[in-house]
Amino acid sequence: MRRTLLLVAGVALFTVVAIAQTHIPTRYAGSFPSAGNITSITGVFTGKSLTLKYTAVRGTRFIPTTANYSCASSAPNKTRCTGQFRTDNGQFAGRAGVLVTWSSGKPVNMHFGKKH
Repeated sequence: MRRTLLLVAGVALFTVVAIAQTHIPTRYAGSFPSAGNITSITGVFTGKSLTLKYTAVRGTRFIPTTANYSCASSAPNKTRCTGQFRTDNGQFAGRAGVLVTWSSGKPVNMHFGKKH
C-alpha cells in the first residue's frame, strides 16, 4: 500500500513538472530570443495578443521595428501569432507571423515568417 502511494505521488509530481515545463503564460513582459536577422526583441504577451519592438538587420542597416499580433495556442508550448509590422521610420510595413515556443512560462524560441 505504501509503495503504491509513493508511486502515485511520484507520477503526480512528474506530471506537474512536465506541465510547468511547457506552460504558455497568460502574461509575459520582457525580452524574447533573437531569430535570424531580428535581434534585440522585447515585448508584451497577454495570452491573446503580442506586441514586439525589435531591430531588423538588413545588410549593414539596423532598422527599429514595431509589430502587433493576435495569437492562439497551437500546441501545449507554442503560440502562433499573425499581425502587422511597421518600421519606426515608416519605410516598411506589412503582414507578418511569428511562432513562439515557451518553456516554464518564458519564450525560448521564435520563428518569423508570413505564414504562422
